[in-house]
Amino acid sequence: MLLSRHECVKILENLTNGKSKLLDYQVVRDDTAIGYLGDYYALTISCCNAEREDIIHKKQLFIKTLPQQSAEVAKETIFRKEAWFYETMLPKMQNYSKLKWSPLCYYTRPDLLVLEDIKLKGYRAVEASQLNENHLLQLMRSVAAFHAASLIYEHQTEVNIGEAYGDQLLEVTVASEIAWFTTGLSAVLAAVRSLPQYQGVRELNFIDNQLLAIMEGIYEQAEPSIKYRNVLCHRDLWIGNIFYPREEVSGAALLVDFQTCRYTPPAQDLSYCLYMNLTSAYRREMEKICLDVYHNYLVENLSEFGLKAELLLSKSELLESFEEFRLFAIVYRAVAATIIKVPAAFVTNEFKYVDRSGVILDYMKTNEEFRSYMEECCVDVMNMAIDRAIM
Repeated sequence: MLLSRHECVKILENLTNGKSKLLDYQVVRDDTAIGYLGDYYALTISCCNAEREDIIHKKQLFIKTLPQQSAEVAKETIFRKEAWFYETMLPKMQNYSKLKWSPLCYYTRPDLLVLEDIKLKGYRAVEASQLNENHLLQLMRSVAAFHAASLIYEHQTEVNIGEAYGDQLLEVTVASEIAWFTTGLSAVLAAVRSLPQYQGVRELNFIDNQLLAIMEGIYEQAEPSIKYRNVLCHRDLWIGNIFYPREEVSGAALLVDFQTCRYTPPAQDLSYCLYMNLTSAYRREMEKICLDVYHNYLVENLSEFGLKAELLLSKSELLESFEEFRLFAIVYRAVAATIIKVPAAFVTNEFKYVDRSGVILDYMKTNEEFRSYMEECCVDVMNMAIDRAIM
């Protein structure tokens, strides 16, 4: 059994502050939710008022578990990280935020999370291929509140999150020893080299001798910064991890899936969500608007707790760090495209961890949509790298 009766009593106690009595519970597999790092279930609890047993209620919650078919140690490590976040950091940070930016959590184990079912509250992920302006503004509001809670927590408690919880915030997706990523870098390098606009002697020489080293700068940017102020970052704000309320023009987004959270500058989250969720052209149109809105909300959140943003994260530092962290977002987007933009049948262990360059080059020749997206990523990579080389 996935959950014991004793655990469900505890869940109900957390859900109703001890005001309800458990009668029965049922766990059913949720096949509508699909995820790489989890299996999903619906928990239905039948309960009554602790003082009026004739009044019966049903409450439905969402369960996320470590994939039962998984034999990958990396997945277990990543899942335990998210369980730690919901168990330890989320309750602390929620004390320093007046805005709800994540689902409520009612129970955790190293292999299981019980969360509120946000879909029953009317929240939905965006089905389009990119976020629109209203979605972006709602997202900036939530990300600012999330980051502000991190800053306020550190200020009020005098606890540095990176120092206190560094062993829980280790890098799990972007590092020189993580095979899916290094294999992806090689594929991106091959894709850039294949493009007709880069067949000149100077361009090929640059690709062969400088490009990889510049792209590998992402490893340093994945670590806590010694130059800029760090906060607890989500680090996976793609369109599938952002849920929106049914009110299209108001409210704030909810952020889900904190498996890759890290202690890094806010610019890492901001660059990631703008590059991963928008075309290059639309990102350029919305970038300044989003950064302005984010910082305005950050100021507002900090001021609610008597703090000044200028002393914790100034606008000038935000903009400077964003320019620097473009590298992270551009490189990550290109590497991710070699996994998430190809058919699932391609993604074997050999493809993920050994070599995918040949498959990617062949797919660029046969699928126009993929070729166009991959070329956009590669051009961004090349333009960024040339700028860095000149600097």
